[in-house]
Amino acid sequence: MSHDPNTAVTARPGRWRPSPVWLIPLGAALIGLWLIYQNVMSHGPEITLAVDTAEGLEAGKTLVKVRSVEVGHVVNVRLADDYNGAVATVQMNPDTADLLVKDSRFWVVKPRVGRQGISGLGTILSGAYIQLQPGQAETSRREFAVQDTPPARSPDEPGVVVTLNSDADNSLAVGDPIIYQGQTVGQIESSEFAVDAQRMEYRVFVREPFSRLVTRTTQFWLRSGIDFHLGSDGVDVQTGSLQSILAGGVTFGLPAGVEPGAAVEAGHGFKLYPTRNAAAQDRFDDKIKYVILLDDSVRGLNNGAPVEYRGLRIGTVEQVPYFRDDFDFGQFSDFKIPVLISVEPQRPANSWTDWSDAQWRENNRRFFANGLRATIKSGNLLTGSTFINLQFENNAQDYAPKTIGQYEVFPSVPSSITSIQTQLSDLMDTLNALDIQPIANDLKHTLETSNATLDQLHRATRNINRLLESEDTRQLPRTLRVTLGELQQTLDGFQQGAPAYGEFNRSLDRLNRVLDDVAPLARTLRNDPNALIFGPAEGKDPIPKAAR
Repeated sequence: MSHDPNTAVTARPGRWRPSPVWLIPLGAALIGLWLIYQNVMSHGPEITLAVDTAEGLEAGKTLVKVRSVEVGHVVNVRLADDYNGAVATVQMNPDTADLLVKDSRFWVVKPRVGRQGISGLGTILSGAYIQLQPGQAETSRREFAVQDTPPARSPDEPGVVVTLNSDADNSLAVGDPIIYQGQTVGQIESSEFAVDAQRMEYRVFVREPFSRLVTRTTQFWLRSGIDFHLGSDGVDVQTGSLQSILAGGVTFGLPAGVEPGAAVEAGHGFKLYPTRNAAAQDRFDDKIKYVILLDDSVRGLNNGAPVEYRGLRIGTVEQVPYFRDDFDFGQFSDFKIPVLISVEPQRPANSWTDWSDAQWRENNRRFFANGLRATIKSGNLLTGSTFINLQFENNAQDYAPKTIGQYEVFPSVPSSITSIQTQLSDLMDTLNALDIQPIANDLKHTLETSNATLDQLHRATRNINRLLESEDTRQLPRTLRVTLGELQQTLDGFQQGAPAYGEFNRSLDRLNRVLDDVAPLARTLRNDPNALIFGPAEGKDPIPKAAR
């Protein structure tokens, strides 16, 4: 076997064997992954909170709590991308992912002074913190908006949520109480002005078991603590407790004589009335409207004034005055003022609503033909308020149907006040037509004569005064006393047992005897007056009568 020296000899590579040195970086990688896993699992999820202002929030110090238990902390605070707020990054603790759902709510706990009192005083020393209220939804979430105020209730609290709509100027705040017969049964959760509807909308929560009191016939009204009403029926003042005066709020109830309705669902809308009286009046929704043309002044007649028949309220004044752009001005050539009223059959009795609108109008036309008329009447002299009074007039003019716009005209007559004013005006016209000069001359002559008479009376009075002041007049009482004494002595002389009394009796006896002696002579002269001259006539012999 020969060997070629020019042939290259190639060495065969050997098998690669892992070096123990590689165990070091591999172990480091595993440890790193483990540390990353531990870091992720130990920190929990990271969330972002949008706030209007970062006041009281500090990175690394501000905590997130649930029921006073720490569940996270703020790690970063920065401005929002649009510079309209701030964004806080929060690192949550492990096992808190279930708390971060769609309806979870966050708010900053700090010292607050409101209608419900003072809260958050504990944060003066410890600093503000973020409160988390877990939600009930199943969808998780990592971005939230922090509320300005704490929520009114927990989401799992049983009760009913309704909406109140108000056209009044009064404004209620979140947290104001809902009161039923003096008990706080709920509160206002949100307050918002609806621009399109031009009204306030309040989200109200009423808790169990009071939520069962809220039915479809329930009415809500403002509770101001002091309700002052000055109208045609006088002054009405209602006051509540000191708490209600300070806090205000809303109360509710059923109108008088109305049964509870069906239960309401969440979000059901109610009208919020300014007063309880306004709520009671608004329940009469069955209205028959008329227009009254008044000759009288409508000063003191306001919207909402009563329409009465013999003291019984049967309607309401709807609008004073009632003018519309489509009215023909020729209809008001007599310059009467139109007033829109409504007759409400529900007021006297609910059964009266069984009649249709056409039946009521036909029946009222018969009343108009029989003399039913409307007039304005003073309701309160102190306030000057007036109302519409309906009454039957004996000498009413014939009724002629007439309409103003879409409403029939309710016939009217001038009020008694206007009649009195007319009579006074006629009286003044009559007085102005009189010739006053002769009367004035006679009155002047009478006054001059009276002055002369008064002068004479004055002189007579002075003469009487001089007479009374004279010495003789002053002696008159003493002289009178002497005369009365002498008269008393004279009368004493005629008392029984006195000599004069015995002499007087004897004189009377003698006078009686003389009268007895003179009596026969008097009878004779009465029978025969000539007997005093010719002597008494002898009597004739009696003539005997024959027997039959």
